[in-house]
Amino acid sequence: MIIVGDIASPSENYSQNLERLFESRPALFSKNTLVFNLEGLIADDHPTDTGTPVLFNNSSLLNVLTEYCDGSVAALANNHTLDLPEFFKNSRAKLQSNNIPFVGAGNDKKQAERPIHFIDRGRDVYLFNYCWDFLIYHQKNPTENVHIAEIKERKIIEKVKACRAANPDAAIVVYFHWSIDLETLPYPMYRQFSRALIDHGANIVVGCHSHCVQGGEAYKNGYIVYGLGNFFIPWNVYAGGKLDFPAFSKFSLGLEWDPSSNKAICHWFKYDEKSQSVNYLESEPFQESQKLLEYSPYQDMGHKEYAEYFRTHRRKGFLIPVFTDYRKIWYNKWLNFLIKTRARIARTLAKFNLIKWQS
Repeated sequence: MIIVGDIASPSENYSQNLERLFESRPALFSKNTLVFNLEGLIADDHPTDTGTPVLFNNSSLLNVLTEYCDGSVAALANNHTLDLPEFFKNSRAKLQSNNIPFVGAGNDKKQAERPIHFIDRGRDVYLFNYCWDFLIYHQKNPTENVHIAEIKERKIIEKVKACRAANPDAAIVVYFHWSIDLETLPYPMYRQFSRALIDHGANIVVGCHSHCVQGGEAYKNGYIVYGLGNFFIPWNVYAGGKLDFPAFSKFSLGLEWDPSSNKAICHWFKYDEKSQSVNYLESEPFQESQKLLEYSPYQDMGHKEYAEYFRTHRRKGFLIPVFTDYRKIWYNKWLNFLIKTRARIARTLAKFNLIKWQS
């Protein structure tokens, strides 16, 4: 399987731009199941000139994935699933008609939190998908009977433990939608939590939403990638052409993992702003990847050492608290309140064009 980050393709033309990548690398994609974050529901012909970043996908994207990949799985636990909840039923039907299972959303909480099961290279795989509740600060979950699975760390650990106990020979993948937009380092809490998941039975932990690569590391017999980056979100299209990203967001990581051999490969991609397409750069074995090491200066750091490093080197610090310990539930709720307040102010400023949507 190959796990990539966010995909948002608003029209057939953009899907064709993405198709060129798949056409150019048939040996890479045709042998792999593609696991991806569907950044917005399927909503053909929806306008992109809304005043806020309402993200969605054109159904032509599914045709491309079906033609070029050896199966696909869509992760829906993200903030943009609730942008257009009225399209959830249609999206579910479109995914099902293209034989693309989805995870992380449903008509009730139980459906949303249920892992998806599929076979990859002869091994049973269980994929869990959750979203950080902060990211839906301006939305209600559920909305119009559409639920997305929210991150509740201790509950997720228990679910992974139960899944491992019931399926001792299966592979377990946990895919998160978390972090702050354009933060280049993972929260210390994420390292702590990701390692706890592997301690309790997960094989792979990956994350997205930051719209940039946040690096990763091998831990025990598992692999962690904290931020995969955008796989494909065209710039200057959504939000009336106002949604764009800094230059470092052009790079993304695709994690290829063979559940039968436990070998992992880093595939690197780069978005081309002029052609609004994605180009393949290179591939490296995970544990030998120099590029991954550049994104992951924390690989040999302990928890306390990394917490101090993060405070000093994080990109976004103004009025943003530092989450260090997932076990401090009530303290983290207080930090969530503070960060939601900041986000609401920033969203208001962006609506009046006083700051960029991504900055």
